[in-house]
Amino acid sequence: MIMELSAFDKDYYKRYYERRSTAVVTPREAKAEVAFVLAFCAHIKLDITRFTDVGAGTGWWAKEFRRQHPRCRHVESFDASEAAATKYGHTLMRAEKVRGPASDLVVCRDVLRYIENRTVETAIRRLSAKCRGVLYLHVLTRDDDVDEEASDMSGKLRSAKWYRRELGAAGFRNAGMGLFVSKRLKHFDPFAIDVL
Repeated sequence: MIMELSAFDKDYYKRYYERRSTAVVTPREAKAEVAFVLAFCAHIKLDITRFTDVGAGTGWWAKEFRRQHPRCRHVESFDASEAAATKYGHTLMRAEKVRGPASDLVVCRDVLRYIENRTVETAIRRLSAKCRGVLYLHVLTRDDDVDEEASDMSGKLRSAKWYRRELGAAGFRNAGMGLFVSKRLKHFDPFAIDVL
């Protein structure tokens, strides 16, 4: 079942992100996740001058990104929830509508499963248009084994294969671990075993 945007209110963010005892991501995990993505970008020699967070929620990803990569001058965040956009300072915009200059690093964490089937492919194409480097995508699929008590299990759980196929069709190469490299990034020339 797809959640209504009104469900992404202050109580939702408090339960899943702000309250330490029920948060789905600890501060330590957040720090490690951002460091991992930045290490991959450094490894492929991606100079991150523009960063975008699509579906930013509480804004923890962009905040930790700024802490670890302060040289990036253009940091933007979008969220479809009016509550999140107002409280955390994001541009109010759905993933299917995201536009603007392309970014070197685009993060889309726990967003796509909340988008209806009829528009999720549009959202993926918008992510592709927005990304000229690396997309970090974190999305719960029906193939994942998760703690259902601790996790928000709402949304449309599609297969991992479905996401890989759609992202490939949108112009991304799958580098594994949620990292997808835009085919526009010409200097990314991995060995065959390095991409899935």
